[in-house]
Amino acid sequence: MSVLTQEDTRQFIQQSVEELAASVHTSEALNNEFYSRWMGGPLTYPEVSVFAEQYLARTVNTSVMVALSVLNTRDLDARVECVKNLYSEYGNGDPSKAHLVLLEAFLSDLLTRLKGAPVSAEDVRNAPALPTTQAFSSGQRALFESDDQRIVQGALLAQEHLAYSMLTRLYEGVRNYKSVYETDDDFHEACEYFYVHIGEAEKDHKAQAVISAGAVCRDKDDLAVVTEGFTGFVNLTADYWRGVATEMTQRASAA
Repeated sequence: MSVLTQEDTRQFIQQSVEELAASVHTSEALNNEFYSRWMGGPLTYPEVSVFAEQYLARTVNTSVMVALSVLNTRDLDARVECVKNLYSEYGNGDPSKAHLVLLEAFLSDLLTRLKGAPVSAEDVRNAPALPTTQAFSSGQRALFESDDQRIVQGALLAQEHLAYSMLTRLYEGVRNYKSVYETDDDFHEACEYFYVHIGEAEKDHKAQAVISAGAVCRDKDDLAVVTEGFTGFVNLTADYWRGVATEMTQRASAA
């Protein structure tokens, strides 16, 4: 009887974690003004530069957060899934394919084409982060540095399940600038950052995060703490995009 009860509990936990992960699709972290504008049509250079600067400022910490999830997770099964994620972030062993390297190359190239003058990755990197971006980064780090592995895994679950849908939306918006590339091949070559994530990486990361979150849950109390970490990250993300959209409006008005 006890074995059956344990099996029922594991099935409940697994289903609950999957449902929690899927809840990102109804959150303001994905349904917001920024995405509506980004996918709605071409934006001005000042608006696109806001996105590029703040997205890089946000994303530069992603691999560090995954590394922290390894350090701050005791459960071996969960830690193994985090290590797989981290290895992918660093290009599966190829530094030239590290996700941050691909992103910086894409943003620099796109802004250069839109501005008609060179914009280096360093230029984008050195742009000041908005207060809302800073708040996201500090809040994110607090979640991933938690001494409670359930908080860490809840945050990781949210980060990875938001990432796939975020990147598909960002890619759809990038297609609005296809005309600034000489050929279709040039456009698709420039979009390697998106294809790496949409085609494989984020699919794997989503599955890995479900496994690792489930691994630190033994009962409903554990699940509640995982949910706390998850919700915290989702709310931080919604506030981050709200700040980006507001700054885009201000830059467009000032242009």
